[in-house]
Parts: sequence; C-alpha cells; structure tokens
Amino acid sequence: MPTAVKKVTLAWAVHFHQPPGNFREVLETYASRTCTPFLAMLARHPQIRLSLHFSGVLLKYLKEHRPDLIATLGELVRRNQVELLGGGFYEPIWSLIPPADAVAQLRKMSDWVQDEFACIPKGAWLPESVWEPRFVEILHQAGYEYALLEDTLFEAVGWKRAQLFRGFSVPHLNNRTVLFPYHRIWSRQIPTEGVREIKAAFNQLSNRPDEQIVTLAQSGDLYAAESIHSGGHGHAAPRHLPVYGSEGTIGAFEEWLLYLESERHWIEMAHFGEVARRRWPVAAPASGAAEGLEACVLNTVARREYDAARAELQKRFDGDRFVNYFRGGNWAGFLGKYAEARLMLHRLLWLRGEVDKLPPGQVKARATALEALLCAEEHTTFWHARTGGVYANYLRDAVYQRLLEAEKALHSQDRKETPKENQVDYDGDGHDEVLLRSRDASALVIPQYGGSLCEYAFLPTAYNLANTFRRRVEVYHDTTRIETQIEDWYERRLFQDHFVPTNTAPSAFKNNTFVEHGDFVNQPYEIVQTENDRNASMVVLERQGGLYFGRERRALTCRKVFKMENPGRLTVDYTLTNKGDLPTDLFFVSEVNYTCLSGDSPERLIQVGNQPFICGADFAIPKPEGWTISDTSRKLLWKWTVTPGADLWHHPIHTARSPLPHAPGEGLPRTEWDYQGSAFQIVWPLRLKQKEEASFRIVCEFLPVP
Repeated sequence: MPTAVKKVTLAWAVHFHQPPGNFREVLETYASRTCTPFLAMLARHPQIRLSLHFSGVLLKYLKEHRPDLIATLGELVRRNQVELLGGGFYEPIWSLIPPADAVAQLRKMSDWVQDEFACIPKGAWLPESVWEPRFVEILHQAGYEYALLEDTLFEAVGWKRAQLFRGFSVPHLNNRTVLFPYHRIWSRQIPTEGVREIKAAFNQLSNRPDEQIVTLAQSGDLYAAESIHSGGHGHAAPRHLPVYGSEGTIGAFEEWLLYLESERHWIEMAHFGEVARRRWPVAAPASGAAEGLEACVLNTVARREYDAARAELQKRFDGDRFVNYFRGGNWAGFLGKYAEARLMLHRLLWLRGEVDKLPPGQVKARATALEALLCAEEHTTFWHARTGGVYANYLRDAVYQRLLEAEKALHSQDRKETPKENQVDYDGDGHDEVLLRSRDASALVIPQYGGSLCEYAFLPTAYNLANTFRRRVEVYHDTTRIETQIEDWYERRLFQDHFVPTNTAPSAFKNNTFVEHGDFVNQPYEIVQTENDRNASMVVLERQGGLYFGRERRALTCRKVFKMENPGRLTVDYTLTNKGDLPTDLFFVSEVNYTCLSGDSPERLIQVGNQPFICGADFAIPKPEGWTISDTSRKLLWKWTVTPGADLWHHPIHTARSPLPHAPGEGLPRTEWDYQGSAFQIVWPLRLKQKEEASFRIVCEFLPVP
C-alpha cells in the first residue's frame, strides 16, 4: 500500500499599511490596485484560509472612503476564511516609544477590530520585524498571545532554518508569548516566482517525521496590480511573473491559490490562533530587525565596509555557517544617523511626558494630545533604507502636525494669556533648549548647535517651516555622478551664522563649496539670559568664538537675541564684536533653511519686491527691502525685513533618490530628486576694526492672509 502523505500546515499572513500623511491619491490608488483585487480574489476562493493585517490608518481610510472593502473583509472574517491580526494601531516601533504607549496602541487596534468586525485579535504584526525581549511584557499587558517574527532573528542565535517550521514559546520575566518565525525567502518569492519550486519544498517537508508549520508573512505590496509608491520603504521583491492574469489567463496569485486548493488534503491552511496554544519549545530570539535593515543603520562608510566584508564571507565555501551571525547596528542607531528623526522623536517624547503631568480634570486635553501623539509614533519617518521614510518631507510634516496639535491641546490656556518660555532638554542631548511661544508661532532654539532654530512653526495650521533635511551621501547613490555627492557638513536649521570671503558666490552655498572662516555654525552658544512677560519672551545667546585664517585665530564674539512677540513676530538681533588685533573684512551670512514642502507649486511662492519666485528657484537679489513667503494651502503669509545693506541669495535643497531598477541596455538610470526645502542667505559686508562692533537685525512675522 502507498505510504500516506504527512500533512504540512501553512500559516500565512499578508500585511497592508499606509502611513499617516500620505497623499489622498496614493491612498485611493492603494485601495483600488492592491486591496480591491486581493480581497476580490480571496472572495472567489472560499477554501483559502489565511491571516490579514491592516494598519489603523488604512482601516480608518477604508471605512470612510471604501466601505465596500470593509464589508468584503467583514464577510471573509465571518465565514472564518480570514483571521485578523492586531498590532500597534498606528504602526509604531515599540522600542522607540514608552511601553504604556505600545500597550495603548495594541489595545486601540483590538478595540477597533472588535467594534467593526466582532472579533478580538490575539496575534500582533511587528513592524519591520523589530524585536526586543521586553516586548513579551507589552504583548501580555495588551492581551495578545502570539506574534510573527522573521526567521533571521532565530538563526542569529543558532537555530537552523530546518528547525524553524514551528512556533516557539518565548518567556520574559513572569510572562510568555508565542513567536512564529516566518520564512523570509519564501515570503518574498511567493507567488511571483511560480509554485514549481515551492511544490518541491513542500513535498520535502511532508517527509519529515515531526509536524511542519510553514509560516509566511508578506507585504501587501506584493499583490498590487501595478507598482505603487506609498512613501514607505518598499520591501516588495522584483516580480518575475504577473500577479494577476489578463483576459483568458490566470496570474501568479491565482495559480498559487489553485495549488493550495488542489493540495488541501495534505497542505492544511490554518490560522495562527488555531496553532498558537500548542506546546512549543522555548527560545530567545535575537534583538534586531528584518534582514538587511540593521545594515541600513550604519553610516555610509561603515555600511560599505560591512557590505564588502559580508560579500567576502559569502564567497567562502563554508560562508553559510557564519553569515547568520554577521549583524549590523541597533535599530535606535537610525536616530543617531538622522538628526531630523531624533529631533521629531524626542520632541514627541517630551510632549508625552507633559501629557502625564496634566491635572486629572483635563480629560479632553489629555485625550486630544494623546491621540495626536499616538498617531505621530508611526514608524516610517524615523528611519530610512532605500526609499521614502525620513526622506519624505510630507510624512515628516504629518508628524509635526500631530506634535503641534498635541502642544496646542496642552497649552491652549497658556496662549490665551501670555507667551511662554521654557528652558528644557527637549532633544535628549543633555543640554537645555529654549522654546519660545506666542499666539501664532513657536520656535525651538538650540544653543548647543550654533544657537539656531530647529523648529519654527505657524501654529494656526500646525506648519513647521523648519522641517528641512541635510544632504547626505547614501550607500545607494551613484558614485559616478558628481551631483549626488553633495554632502552638507552641518544640519540645516534657521539663523546659522557664517563668516565667508567677500568673493564668495551664491552658488557656493548651494554646492557646499564655500570657505568657512568662523566657528559658529554648529558650535555651542551660551544662554546668557531669558525673559518672559505678558507680551514677549526672549533668550539671549552668546559665543566667544573665532575667525580662522590658516593657523591664525582672531577672536570674535557673536551675541544673538531672539525675541518672540504676539501674535507671531520674531526679532533676531545680532551684535558682532571684533576682539582680535586685526581688522576684519568678510561677509557675515545668516542662513535660513525652511520648507514649504514643494519647490514648484504655484501655491507656494517667495516674493521679493514685485518679483515672485517658486520656492525651488535659484536667485540672488542685491539689497532688497524685504520679502514674503506665502503658502495658500496652509494660509501662510510670512514677512521678512532686515537691516539695510544685505543681499539675498536663495536656492533649493534636493536629495537624490535610490535609483529604480532598469532593464539591461538602457544605460544608467536617471537620477531623480526629492525637494527637501530651500535655503536663503542674508549677506552683509562685515568690516570691523580692532575692538569694533556691528549690529544687524532680522524681523520675520506671520501676517493675516488677505
């Protein structure tokens, strides 16, 4: 008699996500070209059973704009074809936020799913497969029993791939959870590389004596009818077969489903919840993230060394024995690599602490602020691999909108009375920053970084105009193209103080080729004085710095006074004193980096006299009387005036994207650029005799929109 085929269990999950702040048209496209065909295909194949995860932002969008898809998903759940997974409602990385917020995110998702679909999720999706041992406690407190984790984190502690077709019991302190290691390679290959190889692999698994559970965890991007840019990081593998067929043919997705249906007598499709409570061996996976992402944490030089060393290791005949233990950096390293991400996160964490300080009676303020901060915790803008992420200015803008909404809820009573000044370590660097606020504006002054502003917000529309980005050389940049190699040596902020030769051209600032004689741009200023009254708040900064000419240092003092007045007027007064023994003949440049999010939109303009320019324009205008920056989409009118005699230079800041794959014979891919913001330099001639001083003033204010 023929030997009976042993059963193989397939536990399969697909994840669908969109970050807060994505464009409406992207959400519409994602719903119509990814979610719609995928759910329709499942509805036509009722014998297919799997688990699905939809993040909270996407669920809220579908409920409001595509209730038909919510209805389809609900029907799939009711007939027990689909198990819904939970997770953080706004998809945070749990290790970056307070544990209480991680629990709140998980419970918010459970409540939403229960209210909408009448079921309670017991399994969690872990964004980017980031794992830390303490997550066991978070899952337990939120009422979750299991989660999915990439197999590399088990291989990194000695488990062999052949041992990972099962669940694992993972303890921490007095609690435990079940983790299912998903097969990273098959999760990327299925279904677009066909099922022939998968058939052979499943047949081999069926010959093993123990029960085998094949775990797949996939991005919904794999099932898009067309390629879609979501602003996220795009982990979908290149396609070899079309997902969906044309008229008269079937696509790779349906071929995969038909295979599962035809073999269901020995391939048992199970929900994770159905197998989670079995007895599983104990394991402790490594802390870390999905394959490759730990390398992205490294700076560009270290990353190239890492890639070269890994490639060399893989060339060895026995390299597979060691490569699993070859790890990159810790996930938190992204905060060191990208100061823009660190500033957002630490601003968020400071506001989160302020929420906990609210009196018990401030129920509405607490709820409003906390919801805004939970939304801001979504992970996309706090890291970067090859596309999107922290490089996406509109996603950073969405985070700042939430942060400013939370601040408004926390300080609404303050703004009705008087401007406030706070001297606190907002960014977690061990040094105090100063937050100036008025009715319509707020400014975060960082004395330790050139006495500059890293946040300057128009509060009525929650618009952080300092949401800029430093140009960096990334590992994926084309090293043969000079334009992609521009790397800024300082973070881009507002009111950064340069001292450059009088023959400096405007293009030198755009190309980062200017000669800097001063030591003020990124060096610490001392907080001399702070004041606050009913009409204004002020901070006085000073640096006893120097000008450098070869090995010669000439002492120079820069005193900088920021004064914020109601409703939204900021005055910056400079006093420069030549403390050296020789005269000084240079340009003094106050650099202002700002963003209106688009460099070519007619809704966003900078007007100098009668000349309007788009924000992405290059220009140099001698001795303007003043200028305005407007953004009608955000009801912004921003007026600037300066001490007479200054020239105005202006240029955009762009970053190079990761090149898209291209066909052989097409030549080098075209470099595409993302607008990050613009910079203008306010340039005064500085001629100071020994012990002489000079004063300059900049005034910027938000005006009512006509």
